[in-house]
Amino acid sequence: MTDIYIEGVSLSITWADARRNLTDLIFDTVRDAVDDAGQDMAAIDSVVLAAHDLVDGRSLSSMVTAPAAGAYLKDETRYADDSAGAFAAAMTRLEAGHNRRTIVAGWGRASEHDPDGFSHALFDPFFGRPVGLDELAVSGLRAQRWLQQYDDADRTQAIERRARQAAANPRALRDGGMLQSAPYPIQHGELPRWADIAVAVVMSCEPTSVKVAGMGQSSDPYQIGDRDLLAMPALRNAVERALADAGTSVADVGLVELDALTGVDDALSAEAIGLAPHGEGLGYVARAGGFNPSGGSAAGYCPPAMGLTRLVEATLQLRGTAGAIQLPEVRRALVTGSSVVAAQTHTAIVLEAA
Repeated sequence: MTDIYIEGVSLSITWADARRNLTDLIFDTVRDAVDDAGQDMAAIDSVVLAAHDLVDGRSLSSMVTAPAAGAYLKDETRYADDSAGAFAAAMTRLEAGHNRRTIVAGWGRASEHDPDGFSHALFDPFFGRPVGLDELAVSGLRAQRWLQQYDDADRTQAIERRARQAAANPRALRDGGMLQSAPYPIQHGELPRWADIAVAVVMSCEPTSVKVAGMGQSSDPYQIGDRDLLAMPALRNAVERALADAGTSVADVGLVELDALTGVDDALSAEAIGLAPHGEGLGYVARAGGFNPSGGSAAGYCPPAMGLTRLVEATLQLRGTAGAIQLPEVRRALVTGSSVVAAQTHTAIVLEAA
C-alpha cells in the first residue's frame, strides 16, 4: 500500500479578526500550508474540505469557501464533519492511487455563529432538543456517571495543567474567545474556549519527515441513551484500529493529541483508550507530559476544525518545531478527532517521525 506523508501544515486560531473575513482566513491558512510544503498549487491534485453549514451560517457553504481553499478546477471532496475524518477520506484516495498530493482544510468561526444553538440543533428534534440536550450537557452526564464511582482528588491539578499548557502554546488563542455556562458538574476551567480556527494540511505520497503510520474509525449509536458514556467504545475501537494498522501499541506512543470537548472528557477519554486505569484519568491528565501538550480545547475550540488542529500540533512535535511546548525526542504520536453530535464518530491517526 502507498505510504502517506505530511508535507505542509498551517494553523490559525483567532477571534473576530475585523481585518479578514472567513474566505480570507481560509485562503491565508491554505496558502501557508502549501508554502510550508515547498510546493505551488500546480502540484496539488485534489482538495478535501471539512466544513459545516450550521457553523458557517450559510447553506452549501463550500460553494463560497472552496475556491479560497484551493479547490478551483481541482478534484474536490466535501466532508461535512470533523476534519480528522476528512483527513482519513483523503488518505483513502491517496492510497488508492487516485491522487499524489492533497490539501485537507477545515475551519469554523465561532465569533460568527451561536455555539449553543448549533450544538442544540444537532440533536433529535422529538426526544433530545425538547429536554435541552446539547454537547456540553452530554459531557455533564458523562462526568456525573464518573463521579458516582470515582474520586476527583486530582481535578484541580488537571484543570491547572490544562490552563498552563494552553498559555504556553504559541498557537493558542491569546485574546478574546468565548466560554459557555458550565453545566453541572463541569467546572469553569474545564470548558472549551471557543475561537475562530482555520487549519490546513498538505498530504503527499512523497517521503517527508512525518509519516502517517495508521488510521482507524468507529461510531457510536446516534441516540445518547444507547451509548456507553464512560466506556466510549467508538473512541476505543478507532484507537485500537489505528494502532493495529501502525503495528504498535498505546504504550509505545510518546505523544497523544486527543480531541475532547471539556477537561473531564480529556480524562475519561484517556481511560477509555487505556492510557490510565478506570478512575485515574484525572491524575493521568494532571501529570502526563505527553498528553495534550497543546492545551486541548482550552487553546481554542471550534468544530469541525479540531481533529486537524490536533494533527497539526502532533506534526509540529514530530518535526521538533512546536515552540515553547516542544517535548523531547517524540518519535510517535496518536491523534484523535471526534464528530459533532457529542462525539458520536471518532477518527484516530498514528503519526511517526520518518
